[in-house]
Amino acid sequence: MLRNRQLSLSALLLLLATGLLSLSSQAQLPARRISRFGRNREAQPIALSPSPAQSQGAHTPSGISLTFGMVDFPRSPDSTAYGVNSKGDIVGTYGPNLPAWEGETQSYLLEGDTFHKIGFPGAPYTSAFGINKKREIVGWYYNSSGDGTWHAFLKKGETYTNIDYPGADNTAAIGINDAGEIVGIYFQTSGGFVHAFALSKGVYTTINSPLSYDIDPGGINSSGVIVGTYLDENSDCHGFVFQNGQVTTLDYPGVANTILTGINDAGQIVGEFGGDVLINGLDWEAPNIFLYNQGSFTPLILPVADAQVTWSYTLNGNQLVGFYVDSLGNMQGYTATISQ
Repeated sequence: MLRNRQLSLSALLLLLATGLLSLSSQAQLPARRISRFGRNREAQPIALSPSPAQSQGAHTPSGISLTFGMVDFPRSPDSTAYGVNSKGDIVGTYGPNLPAWEGETQSYLLEGDTFHKIGFPGAPYTSAFGINKKREIVGWYYNSSGDGTWHAFLKKGETYTNIDYPGADNTAAIGINDAGEIVGIYFQTSGGFVHAFALSKGVYTTINSPLSYDIDPGGINSSGVIVGTYLDENSDCHGFVFQNGQVTTLDYPGVANTILTGINDAGQIVGEFGGDVLINGLDWEAPNIFLYNQGSFTPLILPVADAQVTWSYTLNGNQLVGFYVDSLGNMQGYTATISQ
């Protein structure tokens, strides 16, 4: 039975994959909210409507252009792209039932034009989220013992290493920088909030929300600057920057939800903003992406005719990866080069 609290997208995916949160029969139920927080949040579908479809000729304002390409795992109807390194290698997930992600190992590493499947040994489910220039990969996997817990991992070559926050039931790794510093989340199965952590040379640092609610790191750059998202008392999302031990709020102006997902070594940040969009009974929050650079927010628009929701994940240099959702609910990974 679901605990009545909020969770990050990472934790939400854990529940979806185990079947604790069912996405079936959505036509008969209130819309299930798909978000980095909110594994047990419901919304009224009559209050929501899809965003206007974007034309193939759509362009981003302020002189910014996007060179766009799809990340399409062979013979898979859905895919995502979560992490990218400076070599252009990409990690993500694939499968027929995204975002439910039911099935066995459904993660990949894309090197050039070649896809490699990723799977923690013996685990029924593995999700790869981050990759650095050494091709060290982090993510999380479902415990094959069947106790319902999840564990983070670090993959170097063909060797997998467990990452478990001390005393936590569940741990998920979200990102890794070129120095090998890792960010992620941890939480207890019995209840409580989601907490964020950074792991550097074997030492854990907890990143606390300024409001004592759920907090979720999105990315870390080579300087150790971390960006992410925390919830307020109204379950609205706020972006944060963690630097020199301090959390600073960074919100897109005039909107209810801001989610920060990635930061590059130049300090440019990508994220998402906006209200909710209802697609096939699923309620997607913050459906638009942006670039934050030198104090200015610029919305980014993919040149895709039917991208109703666009989520970003990692920004490495000027290469951005993420996924979009069309009006039928199909999910498609993408990579985009940002030119200014």
